[in-house]
Amino acid sequence: MKIKKVWTVISLAMLVNVWMPQCWSATASLARVYSWQDKLQRGAVNIVTSPAEVALRIHNTTEEKNLLVGWTVGLVAGLGNGLLRFGAGVVDLVTFPFDFPEGNKAPLIDPEYVWEKPGPKLI
Repeated sequence: MKIKKVWTVISLAMLVNVWMPQCWSATASLARVYSWQDKLQRGAVNIVTSPAEVALRIHNTTEEKNLLVGWTVGLVAGLGNGLLRFGAGVVDLVTFPFDFPEGNKAPLIDPEYVWEKPGPKLI
């Protein structure tokens, strides 16, 4: 009886060892690969749309809290996020011609663009 349990555990461990790398490669293949064109486009779009962060943060904070908080806290958060988006756009625009490894061409900020919602993205 004990030998049967041992063989069951060994066979399950072997099955997991064979199956898990295939699962990892399947999830790795779902990740988006970015090119230099994506970096150029993202940089230009983020520079142009960075002022929209101010209006977006004011609107979202007003919807969540109230008008006073929206025009004070939302304004400050929007200015900060707008500067962050502008800076990320400048970095993308300046560094797009250089040949970085594939993992370093991903977006610097989340969400990638001002109109996207933050969080994980479904493909």
